[in-house]
Amino acid sequence: MKRFRLWCAVTFAVMFIMAAVFFVIGFFMYQYFHGNPPQQGRGYEWMPWLSFAVTGLCISVSLFHWLIRGFIHPIEALVQALKKVAAGDFEVRLPEDAGNEELKEVNKNFNKMVKELNSMELLQSDFIQNVSHEIKTPLSAMKGYAMLLRSAELSEPYCGYVEQILEGTGRLSDLTGNILRLSKLEHQQIVSEKHVFALDEQLRQAVLFLEPVWNKKEVLMELHLPELWFYGNEELLFQVWTNLLSNAVKFTPAGGQVTVTLAEKGENVCVEVRDTGVGMTEEVKKHIFEKFYQGDRNRSMEGNGLGLALVRKITELCGGSVTVESELNQGSVFTVILPRAGE
Repeated sequence: MKRFRLWCAVTFAVMFIMAAVFFVIGFFMYQYFHGNPPQQGRGYEWMPWLSFAVTGLCISVSLFHWLIRGFIHPIEALVQALKKVAAGDFEVRLPEDAGNEELKEVNKNFNKMVKELNSMELLQSDFIQNVSHEIKTPLSAMKGYAMLLRSAELSEPYCGYVEQILEGTGRLSDLTGNILRLSKLEHQQIVSEKHVFALDEQLRQAVLFLEPVWNKKEVLMELHLPELWFYGNEELLFQVWTNLLSNAVKFTPAGGQVTVTLAEKGENVCVEVRDTGVGMTEEVKKHIFEKFYQGDRNRSMEGNGLGLALVRKITELCGGSVTVESELNQGSVFTVILPRAGE
């Protein structure tokens, strides 16, 4: 719609320019013929009128070309570049040697801004990745020593301390693992290691993998999984299902229900994870797929705010999408759409 309005404005401007050009040329021709009347019996010759039409047309076309090349194309290029930057692509550049001085200055400042954003993104990504990698080694040692202490005969207060250490190191280990996985996926452009596998069976395996969690809360798991074969990366998609299911179980109260539905919709595969949990507000829904975002401001729930960010990144790499529908105290529905193209 915006592009249509832009071209409508350009067309109006061109028509106005053409009308102005023809008016000016016609005015001068009128003055010429008024001062030089034709000879008796000859009338006006057709050549001056043809010259008038051709001259007006050439001037209008030249002005139209100058307008398109000088204003419309640079504006469209800038709009497309801004869209790419908003989507996280900081490699886009605009030509700095084209157009007038004002346009060159705009493109130069745009490229400078993108370079700075790219440097900041790389610095942040490298810092997080390096710190996460360095934390993993001491975490593993702490967890190992805590497990040795748990196996020893300790008095009651010390047993509680050991359990808290194990719980804390486990959460930190999950956090560093998710950070490293997300960092790797953000620098990945294509999905490799694809093969055909039973998607319905993979969803059942994901449910069984989390059985200790939902069984402890007495959450009812309802499955609607018809047989369906899918071509894709099995490891990445398993990460998607476990993250969505663990998130659903976490926010579903004891005795609630989580429903997993698998279906084909045209050339796509649809996986729906529905829960009867606490739901979320519109504000939370806007940011739920952002890194490190947690709707629970008190951080009373376990988690690190990376699970759904991983889900979105993996589905986008697979050419699909993930959406959420939710109302406060009415539960949530996460829907993953994956294309079956290439099977």
